[in-house]
Amino acid sequence: MIEEHSICKEGIVHGIDGNNIEVEITISSACSECHAKSICMPSDHKQEFITATPLYGETFQVGERVALVLKNRAGQKAVILAYLIPFIVLMATLLISYAIFKNELVSVLVSIGFVALYYLILKRYRKKIDESFTFFVKKLQ
Repeated sequence: MIEEHSICKEGIVHGIDGNNIEVEITISSACSECHAKSICMPSDHKQEFITATPLYGETFQVGERVALVLKNRAGQKAVILAYLIPFIVLMATLLISYAIFKNELVSVLVSIGFVALYYLILKRYRKKIDESFTFFVKKLQ
């Protein structure tokens, strides 16, 4: 069953509420992982809390280190929504608007406007989209 899950991130159990487990994860910018981070800028770490359910019905304790996983399909869906569809919208509107207006600047502005509109629509339906992404926790080996 674990083979169909991915995007593992280690975290610490912060709270337990019935079957929901709140996991604290540390998100760091790319700069914080760089060996030259002290030269450029201070490292950037952010704590985030994710609510997840046990993968195998395991029991957890507050403070325990766990792995946070997401179904592969959910990861693929996120990539499609965040990158593939906006790229298609950008290219299609660029080609169509250039065919209509014959002006590169206008075509680029129209394309960027449509991509911005797409992201605004995504933001509008964020809660509904978030419901389709279910995180699971499992004990670390």
